[in-house]
This record gives sequence, C-alpha cells and structure tokens, in this order.
Amino acid sequence: MTIELAETMPGPPVVVWHLITDWENQGDWQLEARDFVVTSVEREGVGVTAEATVSIGGITTRDVAEVVAWEPNKLLGIEHKGWVSGKGELHLTALGSDRTHVFWVETLYPPLGIAGAVGLTVFRPLMSRIFKRDLRVLQGLVRAATQGMT
Repeated sequence: MTIELAETMPGPPVVVWHLITDWENQGDWQLEARDFVVTSVEREGVGVTAEATVSIGGITTRDVAEVVAWEPNKLLGIEHKGWVSGKGELHLTALGSDRTHVFWVETLYPPLGIAGAVGLTVFRPLMSRIFKRDLRVLQGLVRAATQGMT
C-alpha cells in the first residue's frame, strides 16, 4: 500500500529539515507516534536507527526505522523494519526563499499475509487522514520556527 501526500510549508527547507530530523521530538508533528528513541551512535546520515511507538486505529506497535537516504534539506528516506515494514520518503523542494514543497510517500507492507493486506487496505483512508493532519501540524511548527527570521 502506498500513500502519497504533498503540502507547502511556510518556511525554507533548512527549517523543515531541522524539524523532521529532530528525532526525539518527531511526536510533536507525528501525533500518532510517541516514545522516540535513537538507537544508533549516529544521529545524522544514512544508518541512523530509531524506534517509536505508533498507534493507529486502536492498533499499537513499535516501529523500528533506519535512515536509508539522507540529502540535507532535500530528501529523508526511512526504512520501516517493525511489525509493518516498508519505506517512507520526505522530499523537500525550495519554493523561493521562504517556502518549501514537501512530498511525502509511505509504502507499507503488512504482516500476516492476505489478512494483513486486507486490514491495511481498510486502514488506508484513516492513515491518509492521519498523515495529512501530521503535515498540517508540521506546517504550524514551521510557521512558529520561522517567525522573526526575515
């Protein structure tokens, strides 16, 4: 299952990048997640590993993730290695000097074979709404972080 979303952020890519790579505070904008912990020595670049508790639709699981793509201010790629596996990518594109287009794609593979595939399909609309909300919350954080920068 793939979910694709896009939103314009009211700040430059450097501000968006800082917020999406502030590992322990990702729960500030990904409201379905909590208890973020970096499990690697590295905190930047390919190879960073982290875990978080994710709750969607009454199902809670521990997501184990590894950074697989790292282009500061442009691309963050995460491989999910938990109960639900897959890959997430956040692509950042500068729009002038004060806005950023964010394109977010999550490709997820469910556990439990066909039963998991059916379940994930049922959850797709809910997950899309949750991820859209996450981008709106991130938008607010970007706005707050950029006030007074100009």
